[in-house]
Amino acid sequence: MKPTALDLLRRGMERHRAGRLEEAESLYRRALRLAPGHPDAHNLLGALALERGDAAAALDHGQKAVAANPGSLLYRGNLGAALAAAGRLDEAIAAFRAVLAAQPGNASMLRNLGQALTAAAQPEAALDPLRRAAALAPD
Repeated sequence: MKPTALDLLRRGMERHRAGRLEEAESLYRRALRLAPGHPDAHNLLGALALERGDAAAALDHGQKAVAANPGSLLYRGNLGAALAAAGRLDEAIAAFRAVLAAQPGNASMLRNLGQALTAAAQPEAALDPLRRAAALAPD
């Protein structure tokens, strides 16, 4: 029986978590060939690219994931991270704020927003989200 795109994505995520990035990428790309435009495949390829420091690829896949599923807060947050890595800080800040509008207690997004504001030379604005992130997730 041939694996489905979902099977391939699951296997890819297992490899990804184990640090086997080349295998994960191969599985994600196979899933994308089976289901062109699949937002999860693009999101996962974007996350993997970001881990590798490839902001351009992360941005490309992040934009495709959001275009395919604009309501996904996960995809929007990951796109924000790719935008920040690409130096597009105003857009990253807007993406993080959009996620936080729907999930005000999202510690990761609060941290990301604070870091993006700091990188954008707005340290005073960064204090509140960073404090809130630390209160929500002290670790």
